[in-house]
Amino acid sequence: MITVENTHVDRRQFERFPLMLDGEVSISGGTHACEVYEIAEHGAKFRLKHVDLATEIAVSDELVLSIFRFGGFDGEITWTDEDFVGIRFVENHKAMIGLILEDADRTR
Repeated sequence: MITVENTHVDRRQFERFPLMLDGEVSISGGTHACEVYEIAEHGAKFRLKHVDLATEIAVSDELVLSIFRFGGFDGEITWTDEDFVGIRFVENHKAMIGLILEDADRTR
């Protein structure tokens, strides 16, 4: 019998909430349209709509993620892949995330 050990460790400390909201990312002197796919108290996952990620951004870059009707969230890029970008917010936004999720539920 062969035993396979799962070595994947989920380091997430905060619950993530899936959603789909339009927004903008201000980074490297430019502002780019994006779609936010996941949000949490301390971060978010989004996709830039019209930018080649490899040439525009890098891990550790600082940015502002603006979600329409809710303002801007200062953050830092923690990871990127071919499609998405993960950021960590500078501040905890637990109360604001609650408002965003309530609004997303109402508009469904």
